[in-house]
Amino acid sequence: MPIVLIGFMGAGKSTIGKILSHELNCSFTDLDSLIEAQLNQSIPEVFELEGEKAFRKYEYHYLKQALEKYDIIATGGGILSDDQTFNFLKKQQITVVWIDAPFEILYERIKNDAHRPNANKKRHETLKSLYYSRNSRYNEIAFIKISSKISLRETLNEIKNIIFANDQY
Repeated sequence: MPIVLIGFMGAGKSTIGKILSHELNCSFTDLDSLIEAQLNQSIPEVFELEGEKAFRKYEYHYLKQALEKYDIIATGGGILSDDQTFNFLKKQQITVVWIDAPFEILYERIKNDAHRPNANKKRHETLKSLYYSRNSRYNEIAFIKISSKISLRETLNEIKNIIFANDQY
């Protein structure tokens, strides 16, 4: 059963997913990286040339493929903003883990990252509003919420404990 990591930009989904897959000896993909490889374009290029709506369609398409191929999938922070993707994920028999941290920590991680089209050049208050607007959807779909405010090792251990506890049923 796949594990899908969701959460705001900068939460650590990709880092956690890579390490977790190595420690559990299972497959991993970062959905944004997969999309970039398939389209031969960066995410900012897709946003600029085709717009966010087109990107969300690609995201939905490649998420469906990734769920068939990978054990752990790190998603982009805005994946749940698309209703089709949100409803699709809700219906899946998968473990969705929400990686979260206080907004100020996330902001420090993303504020100067040119590779994040929904963060680049946006004001603090605009990003804060985006963060809070996404939280209700993250909360609605997540099997569990874990804070990346704690150490990376503690975060990984919490996720592994949840996975192993879930496998007992």
